[in-house]
Amino acid sequence: MALTVKQLVNRHGAFVSAVTGALLGVAVLVLGLLENLVQFVSALAYGVAASDIGLAMPEVLGRLLLLAVPLALGFFLSLWIIAPIAEELRLPHVITRAILATGVASTVYFIVSAVVGVIGSFAINGSLYSQSLFSVLGFNASSAANALGGALGGALATFVTTLPLGILAGVLLWLWRKDHPPRHPLSGLIDEV
Repeated sequence: MALTVKQLVNRHGAFVSAVTGALLGVAVLVLGLLENLVQFVSALAYGVAASDIGLAMPEVLGRLLLLAVPLALGFFLSLWIIAPIAEELRLPHVITRAILATGVASTVYFIVSAVVGVIGSFAINGSLYSQSLFSVLGFNASSAANALGGALGGALATFVTTLPLGILAGVLLWLWRKDHPPRHPLSGLIDEV
């Protein structure tokens, strides 16, 4: 059965799924900031000068947002459209859907980091005012390939490291929904197969 975009958007359970995805993103962001803070303090303990550490807060925050926002978005979309966690599910099904949501979140992170990496492989050679844009804009294919490989490795590592947090978020969502059942039944794309 083919679903229209209107049917997908009108699915129930978006708010709770969005809150769960946002909380997962905030947890990833806080854990990343704490990890960088521990690295900073341990480097200072070894006598490394603060200016030599290279952990500029805007850069660290930018990298973490590039991780946390796609993860939160992917987790939200999975719990809302693909495989929502409803109160009538059993624990093995909840864990399976949480694993799927973590996989979707890691896939969204891969797509975002791959696009950013490939865009970063374009370079401007020379002055924009003296030549045409096409002769100035260069593309480094090896840099793009490295960016894609790095994005894939990063997405796989992100999946493995965020899997326990994703399962915990799924189980907590399930427990919350058992105490606060939705007014309308929840179903996702996985339920309509």
